[in-house]
Amino acid sequence: MSLENDIEALRERISDTQTLYREVCGLMFFRYGETPTANKLYQLVRKGSMSAPAKALRDFWDEMREKSRVDVGQPDLPAEVAAAAGALAAQLWRLSLRAADDSLAELRVDAQAAVDAAQLQVREAGVRVESAEAAQREANVRSDELRLQLGALESQLAEQRATNAELREQLAAARSEASTAATALCDTRRDFSLELEKLRESLAQNEQRLVAAERRALLEIETERSSASRARAELQRANDHIRGLETAHQKERDTLRDDLAGTKTRLAASSTRCSELEEGLRLRDEELDRALATAVDLRRRLEFLSVKLDTGRAPTHPTTKAPRRRNRAARPFILSTKFSMMSLQRKR
Repeated sequence: MSLENDIEALRERISDTQTLYREVCGLMFFRYGETPTANKLYQLVRKGSMSAPAKALRDFWDEMREKSRVDVGQPDLPAEVAAAAGALAAQLWRLSLRAADDSLAELRVDAQAAVDAAQLQVREAGVRVESAEAAQREANVRSDELRLQLGALESQLAEQRATNAELREQLAAARSEASTAATALCDTRRDFSLELEKLRESLAQNEQRLVAAERRALLEIETERSSASRARAELQRANDHIRGLETAHQKERDTLRDDLAGTKTRLAASSTRCSELEEGLRLRDEELDRALATAVDLRRRLEFLSVKLDTGRAPTHPTTKAPRRRNRAARPFILSTKFSMMSLQRKR
């Protein structure tokens, strides 16, 4: 027990102020080896005025002097013997007090050593607490940095998603354009085949008419020589008409060939653009996979630091159930991203 606890116990048992101060004086002097003073008594007891501890202190010292004085009052002893006996008793009292003081000094040295050891342990504990607090602050700073990096990566991931969506739209538009161009090429080929068939039919009809005209001309030559010149002129006109038809057919055929070549060129450009877009989309998908892997790694590191920080704060070791729940919460995001990439590859 400490001096304050003993004084509180005396307060509960003693109600008189002077008696309480005298008991506190005896407690301080005999049990704790301290010299009582009026100021210290008043600071410890806090009762009455300042004259109360002063009066109690004077009464205490008077009582101590009375107890330390030895009076051998035997009427049958001579005065010298009584004086010698009193001196001997006083000497014994002083020796006993000195021995008690020496023992008290040793106890004080031992108590001071124990107090110094306790203070050293307190300082070491304070150093350990400061180091733990510094580690905790460092972990908090690192956690904040990782949260900032995670936010930046999530922003980049959102931008890449938007870019990939735009590239997918461009790829779909290019594919639609290529499909339209292929359809137009098929239509052009079909029209060209129809026109060529019509020209062939026209040439066959012209040849048939020419053969008939020649036959009629031969018959007319045999029958009417006078109409030979008209037949030759008609034949010449027929030949000119045929050459005109052939020239027109040649021009139409060259025009169709030029259109076909232009259509093929546009189709090749569209195919090249489609390949470039597919390559860019593949590169974006690879970057997206790397960004996802980096984000998952940073989340795992952040959860590890959070668990480590919680372990430094809590008195017992935490379990690993909370990180598993966070990993399960992060799986749907990764699975949905992989599913979208697989769907895109199937569409390709």
